[in-house]
Amino acid sequence: MRLQTMREDRGLFAALRGTRVLIYWPHGFGDWVTFGVVPPLLEPSNAYAITRIGDDYVSLMEGNRFVEPLYGGVRAPSDAPSGGVAHLGLSLRACNGKTANVTFPAPLDAAVARFAPRALLWTDYPETEGRSPFPFHTKARHLIGRLVSRERLAAFDLALPLPNGIDFSASEPTQRRVDERLAQFAQPGDRIAVVSRCGVTAARKNWGDGTQARAFAAALRASSPRWRIVSMDDEDLGGGTAGFRALFGEIGEPFGRIYKAFSSRVALFAGVPAGPLHFTMARGGIPTVGLWIAHHPDWYDEPNPAAIHLVGRYVRERKFDRRPATTTKPPSLRHRLVYLETDAIGADDVMEAVRAVT
Repeated sequence: MRLQTMREDRGLFAALRGTRVLIYWPHGFGDWVTFGVVPPLLEPSNAYAITRIGDDYVSLMEGNRFVEPLYGGVRAPSDAPSGGVAHLGLSLRACNGKTANVTFPAPLDAAVARFAPRALLWTDYPETEGRSPFPFHTKARHLIGRLVSRERLAAFDLALPLPNGIDFSASEPTQRRVDERLAQFAQPGDRIAVVSRCGVTAARKNWGDGTQARAFAAALRASSPRWRIVSMDDEDLGGGTAGFRALFGEIGEPFGRIYKAFSSRVALFAGVPAGPLHFTMARGGIPTVGLWIAHHPDWYDEPNPAAIHLVGRYVRERKFDRRPATTTKPPSLRHRLVYLETDAIGADDVMEAVRAVT
């Protein structure tokens, strides 16, 4: 298929009107979540679909009234289907507003043909790392400043938290399957806590070697035997714990769909800045403790009144908290932060934060 292809720069995308647009989004789960604040602000005369190779992430957009998810029939995310060309045969550098040949593997080709796009957007979703000032201070807001016309942006109050366009509810069949698996792990009256110790993109943001995570799990269980703990990293955190994949791997549905259903049963979340934390922040309604060892919360998420963030000493030593993303924000967009005097985040620190949010 030949499509007009473009990046976020040059103002080409922001100028589109009355166009059917396919968004190619070959990024991680957390980037799919934070991108959720973008579609509600896009030009409404266009129609939008979104895809990548990897239905685990595409499924996150099910029920979204702003963008239509298009499935490729491959569950695990990758840059190319088995034996196929990478990135649909495109080069990001060449996406400059001109038409190009785009190769869609089956069965994605049929879904794309039904949507009938005329243009394709592919952005590398650049990391601003706090260098962009308000109102474009987060990664997603920075992108909004490139994708949305100034005239349209003037209609929104960017000093307020941006709503996320993701539909965080799960279908009844998926919810039932998840609940059936949870019933084998937790009894009525038990509370589910999630621990997410590791990220995918950078090992430096991980929460230690697991020692403090296990100590936290033990302390949480000691505070109440009704706590049951799920590790997103499939680690053994001691008695009363289970791994996410061990619980739900046999359901056979995409990760995004399962995680929506699972999150509706979660009573506490503690984790590093990776997909599950970004999801929980965007969803709301779950007491949340963010664990920030190498990054700053102001760079990524909209504020959540149910969340508190523990920030290690390294972040302030590098003066990340003095970058424009932090210093230019109005009070209406501030996170609840606790700056620690240690690089590491201890189990006691997390327990104290849990008491503050529950």
